[in-house]
Formats: sequence, structure tokens, C-alpha cells
Amino acid sequence: MLLGAETEYGILAPKRPELHPTVLSAAVVDAYAGPGTLARPDQGDPVPVEDAHNRFLGNGARLYVDHAHPEYSTPEVTGPRAALLADLAGDAIVARAAVAAGERLGTPVRVFKNNTDGKGASYGYHENYLLSRATPWERIVEGFLAFVVTRLVFTGAGRVGLGQSSGAPGFQLSQRADFFEAITGLETTTRRPLVNTRDEPHADPRRWRRLHVIAGDANRSETATLLKLGTASAVLAAIDAGALRPPMLADPLGAVRTVSRDLTCTAPLELTDGRRLTAVAIQQEYRSQVQAAGSADAEIVDVWGSTLDRLASEPLGCAELDWVAKLNLMESFRRRDGLDWAHPRLAQLDLAWADLDDRASPYAALVRAGRMPRLTTDAEVERAVVEPPDDTRAHLRGRLVAERTSDVLGIDWSWILLQTRSGRRRLRLDDPFDGAADAVAHAGGLDAFIAGL
Repeated sequence: MLLGAETEYGILAPKRPELHPTVLSAAVVDAYAGPGTLARPDQGDPVPVEDAHNRFLGNGARLYVDHAHPEYSTPEVTGPRAALLADLAGDAIVARAAVAAGERLGTPVRVFKNNTDGKGASYGYHENYLLSRATPWERIVEGFLAFVVTRLVFTGAGRVGLGQSSGAPGFQLSQRADFFEAITGLETTTRRPLVNTRDEPHADPRRWRRLHVIAGDANRSETATLLKLGTASAVLAAIDAGALRPPMLADPLGAVRTVSRDLTCTAPLELTDGRRLTAVAIQQEYRSQVQAAGSADAEIVDVWGSTLDRLASEPLGCAELDWVAKLNLMESFRRRDGLDWAHPRLAQLDLAWADLDDRASPYAALVRAGRMPRLTTDAEVERAVVEPPDDTRAHLRGRLVAERTSDVLGIDWSWILLQTRSGRRRLRLDDPFDGAADAVAHAGGLDAFIAGL
């Protein structure tokens, strides 16, 4: 299955609060030092990289300004581990660009991988999965809805405050749960739905549909990110294959808030068949069916199962998950200093967790102390920062951007306008697997592959 993710990062300049987030976001995009080209230059003419606020990068990804946030879209990949690496590469790229932007502006710029400012604004972490057009939309909604609601037990990033504006004190599993107001719909910034109906496949629409998932948190934990992307792609593969008989929630919108506020993971949720199961038990049903369908690799099935078993018996022992690690850290501060949940220091700690500056983030400190496990190496992440995936069209896109930047006159996910010796050519890449490394090598290199398109 083809998958990827988009992260909208929170941003601020603490010493220059008058600088608008849009200005800061543009500065971050412009300051990234890696190879890149403007997505849609006017008249098809080349535009200098330093003038671009919407860039495709040499690793096949896209970095741009969206809704006053710097946003990073990973390249298309074919598996959850590759998606995890692509996600972490985005964090590294944006963190480095923020440092460079701060140097240009003469003031530090901070970026945060979170989903709310705690004052009523929410910004997204969106997942994308490419599915067969032959799969009925109704089957996707029915199969995915209870899964996306109950997966908060391992995907929640943790949040101080209850309600969209944090009007009530407390702690909950998810940063995003309070912002969903519809079951299905097209919106992403108002009346957000649990299942988004946007269908822009960026590929041949006769063969593919793209499920745009907005009901997810931006995680720092590598385990949570791998589980989020790996379990979702496995469930969707089982839906695609017609091999899933999903549990159905009686009240999905009510359930997402119940799950987010249930720090014990024991609250029963009512199903349409009359059963009352916990979120963990519903996830165990999904895992069992996915395992029987053979739609996930062994690593995902094993990590999913062991995590659910521990959540069922001792959820606060799952310290590799964001919400658990964050809650344990905050409870230690609360006990030591006698803080209630309304104390501003806890909200500051919540924000600091998401800070991409490793010197300021408690998450990074726990990683250094060996208390938050790494599933990747620095070398693997660095490779994903500079190299595109080998097995999708992102390979061709990234190589052209990195090696022939001045020849790329226009670019999007499914096409590239290229200056060649014989004139301008628009390369159509409606098959997301066109331009993979093997195909380019088999053709005899970039020029030969392009000539054959």
C-alpha cells in the first residue's frame, strides 16, 4: 500500500511576538538549505529557490506554507517503516530550517510538532493512504471508523486541558479529539470529520482513491508513529481485500471524547450490536482480523499485540507512547511541587514536549536517557533527509529536483514540467510506481527513462 503523512507545525518567535506566523512559516520554507524547486512557477518559468514558499525537495517530499504553518508532506512510500523514516526526516528538515530562518531574521524561531495552541486553534497531522477505486466508499467508512476512534489508546500525543479552548483542567490522551464535530465530511478546519471525504488521488482516478485521514495526532514517539501508520495501512488493506468484519460504534463522536479522557483505558463503548467493549478490546478485534487476513507484516502485528496487552493490564507502563510518557512526567511534577492541572507550568511542559529543538524538549531528554526507545538510527533518518524512496515515483521526482534543479520548470505529485534538449516536456506520472529506481536503472538512467515516457 502507498502511504504518506503531512505535518503542520506550530511556530512562534518568542522574542518577536509581532511577527505573524505566516511570515515565520515562509522564512522557514525559504531557509531550508537542501535542493528544492517551486511547485508551480508562473508561466512555467524557473523561479529562484529563495523566492519559493511551496517547494518540492530532493528527497521527494514537499515543504510549504499552509494556513500560517510550515507544512511538510512526506514522499510516497510503500511501508510503515519507510513512512516512519520519512516522517522523522520532515522533523529534521523543519528543525534545521527554523534555525536558519532565525539566523536570517535575527531572532530565534521555534517549531512544535503538536496539534493545538491550547486556546481554541487546532492544526493537523494528516495521513494519506492510496486505495483501490474498486473498493466501495461505504465499506471504507464502516471498516475504518471504529478503528480510528479507538486507536487513540496508542496514537494519542497527550494533552493538558479539556475542551477546544482548554476551558476545563485535566489531561487527556489526544490533542485532536475535542475538535471533531462530524462523522464524515470534506472540511479540515471547521466541523472536522472523523472520516474525511476528500478524494484527490494525485494518480489515475480510475484506478486509485486517496483516503485523507485527519483524525490523528502528531507524535514524537517513534513507536506511536510506527503503530499509527502501520496499523492503519493494515486495516485499510484488509478493507480493500474485503476481509474485515468491523465492530460498529453506536456513537462515534461521543466515543472519541470518552476514549481521549479515559486514562485507565477501561471505559466501555456501546456498539450497534449491543455489546459494550473498551477501546483496547475493539483494537484487539481489529488486530485479530488483520492477522487472519495477512494484511500486515509480522513486526506491526507483534508490536500492536504486545502494546494492546499491556494497555489492558497496566496502561501507565506503556512509557514508549507519547501520552503515557508525558502523563508520567507531569504526575511527577505534580507530586513534587503540589501542582493542580490548571497550573500554567504543566501547559508549558506540554508545549515543550513538542519542541523540535532537542535542547528544550523533555521528549528528547528522555530519548537521551534511554527512557523513550528509538526504532531508527540517525544514519537512517539522515538518508531519508537527502535521498528519495527507491520504490515509488518519488525517486524520479527527487532525483530531478536534486540533480537537474534548473531544468524543472514546474512540478506536482503526478507531473513534472521539464526542460529537455528538444524543448519542454510534461512528464505524466499517473501511476505512483512510475519512476522507481529499478525502472530508471533498467532504462539506462534518467535521460533514457524520460525519453521513454
